[in-house]
Amino acid sequence: MHEGERTSLSSQITRCYSDNKNSAFRAHLAICSFGGKLKERFDEVLKGTYLSWKGVRTFPEPFVEVAAKAKEWMGDEGGGKLKGVFDRPNDPTEEEIEQLKAAGEVVYLTSEATSDLTELKPYSTYIIGGLVDKNRAKGICFKRATQAGIKTARLPIGEFMEMQSRKVLATNHVNEIMVKWLECGDWAAAFMKAIPKRKGG
Repeated sequence: MHEGERTSLSSQITRCYSDNKNSAFRAHLAICSFGGKLKERFDEVLKGTYLSWKGVRTFPEPFVEVAAKAKEWMGDEGGGKLKGVFDRPNDPTEEEIEQLKAAGEVVYLTSEATSDLTELKPYSTYIIGGLVDKNRAKGICFKRATQAGIKTARLPIGEFMEMQSRKVLATNHVNEIMVKWLECGDWAAAFMKAIPKRKGG
């Protein structure tokens, strides 16, 4: 990425943290491949403020390794509780919790995927590509995911909205849509709240 694109990505990551922090139902956030000039920007220009972000972990490792770590910490005692759309009238039994954990999956979200993401699942990891490529590296996230053997899916934008441009959203917009879905369990409502008017139809 060029310097301007790194600046844009750092702003998008900061927005992801802010949207998640201010949501009624927060998710765990992990930033992978966090190093080099991007980390330098966070440490120097942004004064290391990310070090005090709650609910966010940073890793120098790539997404495959971080996804495996995420599965571990979500299942730990400090992994949080199922709230929002995952809440149930009665507390789930230990057996039900173990079944939910076993059903958790890792999904790389990319506009090139051929299947839509129908819902978010508890104890699952959703990878949002952080490549601000201005179309120079079209399809690279999909290629990396498939090479790593990771399931891919796209947000079901076309089912609910008519886009004026290509169905590729900024990292923070994808995150915001998912955070909104956790609040209401409805893709249409989540898209309407998160997608900028200039992108939507």
